[in-house]
Amino acid sequence: MIHFRIPCLNLVPVLNLFILVSSLALISSQNETDKERQALLYFKSRLSDPAGALSSWSKAYHDFCNWHGVSCGTQSPHHVTSLDLPSEGLTDSLPSCIANLTSLKRLQLSNNSFHGSIPPELGLLTQLTYLNLSLNSLNGGIPSAISSCMQLQVLDLSNNSLKGDILPTLSQCKNIQMINLSNNKLQGSIPAAFGMLQKLRTLILAGNSLSGSIPPSLGSSSLVHVDLGRNFLSGGIPESLVNSSLQVLRLMSNRLTGKLPEALFNSSSLTTICLQQNIFVGFIPPVASISSPLKYLSLQENNLSGLIPLSLGNLSSLVFLSLQQNNLIESIPESLGNIRKLQVLRLTANKLSGLVPPSLFNISSLKFLGLGSNLLLSGRLPSNIGITLPNIQTLVLMSNRFYGTIPDSLLNASHLEKIYIAFNMLTGLVPSFGSLPNLEVLDVGGNMLESGDWSFLSSLSNCTRLTHLMLDSNNLQGNLPLSIGNLPNSIKNLWIRDNKISGPIPSEIANLENLIELYMGYNLLNGSIPPTILHLHGLVRLGIARNKLSGQLPHDIGRLSQLNELHLDQNNLTGSIPASFGNCTQLQKLNLSHNSLAGSIPSNLL
Repeated sequence: MIHFRIPCLNLVPVLNLFILVSSLALISSQNETDKERQALLYFKSRLSDPAGALSSWSKAYHDFCNWHGVSCGTQSPHHVTSLDLPSEGLTDSLPSCIANLTSLKRLQLSNNSFHGSIPPELGLLTQLTYLNLSLNSLNGGIPSAISSCMQLQVLDLSNNSLKGDILPTLSQCKNIQMINLSNNKLQGSIPAAFGMLQKLRTLILAGNSLSGSIPPSLGSSSLVHVDLGRNFLSGGIPESLVNSSLQVLRLMSNRLTGKLPEALFNSSSLTTICLQQNIFVGFIPPVASISSPLKYLSLQENNLSGLIPLSLGNLSSLVFLSLQQNNLIESIPESLGNIRKLQVLRLTANKLSGLVPPSLFNISSLKFLGLGSNLLLSGRLPSNIGITLPNIQTLVLMSNRFYGTIPDSLLNASHLEKIYIAFNMLTGLVPSFGSLPNLEVLDVGGNMLESGDWSFLSSLSNCTRLTHLMLDSNNLQGNLPLSIGNLPNSIKNLWIRDNKISGPIPSEIANLENLIELYMGYNLLNGSIPPTILHLHGLVRLGIARNKLSGQLPHDIGRLSQLNELHLDQNNLTGSIPASFGNCTQLQKLNLSHNSLAGSIPSNLL
């Protein structure tokens, strides 16, 4: 039998080497964690922290992974991977020592009071995926070093005071999904290289001073949300933009010109088109698609002309449609009534004419219907409007040629909050709107409505949210009832001017202690100005001109110290001008003409 002999090795040096390597690794990891701890403590020392958000950041608490806002990875040694300190009231400039947290993946410091420039050292955070410095007071330019954060997925620098150009080098962040640079002072053009970002889903550049046109390259990206609102962009929208897989396109509040691309309205992916507040011209393109996913279409405040396309009725998914403040002409197409999910329809301030299609008043999902200020829309309001529009909250029909009575069925629309039907040719009695518990605004001025027994006024005491009551320029007659003092305390604006109201001003009007505007001029009111009116300390505008008021001005009228306008002209007032007017330091307009006032003008009034 053959025996093999195995030499006995000396294991002591090997064991010593293992211990040495382990010790060095431990020392190295301790040095790294100490470096991060010191970086956090230095970060704290450079900031003002009035709310004590960083009170747990102390040498006494050795494990910094448990400090407020600090998160660490699970593997040992534990490195800082997330710093989340939004809305903590932190102030001062951003310390560059953040760059020592080399394992940082998430940096969230939004809604604080940081100022100064963004430290370029942030570019050393090569593992960063989320950077949010929004809602601060940062200034200067966007550091080019941020482009070194190759793993970045979300970049939010919105609502600061950043200026300069948007850097094309940001396109080096190939993994980026959202860029939000809105509400800054950025200038220049939109980098064409953004169109090469295949993972970009949200691009928000609103509220800057950008110029130039929209890069055609954006049309080849896989964007789902583009927001370039509130800028000063010029030029048209490239046709290539509508060939991408965009879902939300928001280009509002710019200076974009040209015609609207037809392909934009036939996209198979767009759910939102927001182009308001630009200078687009020409017609609204027709819609060929019958399966468009479009839910939100806003073209208001442009220079669009021509007809409203019949084919807009094909947009069966629409929830919001706003075409107001353009130059659209002729009739409203009946086909709009086919959009059964529509909640908001705004056609106000165009040049539309003719009868309103009955189908519009049958869209039961409508919450907002705006047809005002077209001047030539006419016809009677449907008698069952309050039943066929059960969800209506805002009804805007002012400045047209609607005639007949206000339908009583409106009293069944319990969700109504705002009614604007002023300046039409409506007749009959003012309905008792007291059955509408959510009513905030009732504007029926500029018609030919009558007061009857004024019971409608008493009913409004149930409308505890009412802030604006406009009854001016109608045919209201008789004495102003004492029940005016029972109107809700929430009333801020009360207009009853230009009627045929007679009798004295009820002293109970002083119960409306939150009034800001009170207009009772151009009536037949008589008697003296009730002294209780001086209890309305919040009055800013008071108009009782062109009545038959007599007696003296209240000597302590200066108690109405918030007055900005006071119109008492063309009455029969006597006596002197009170010196207390000098307390009305906000007064800009005072008209006491055509009365029988005597004496000198108080010097403090001047």
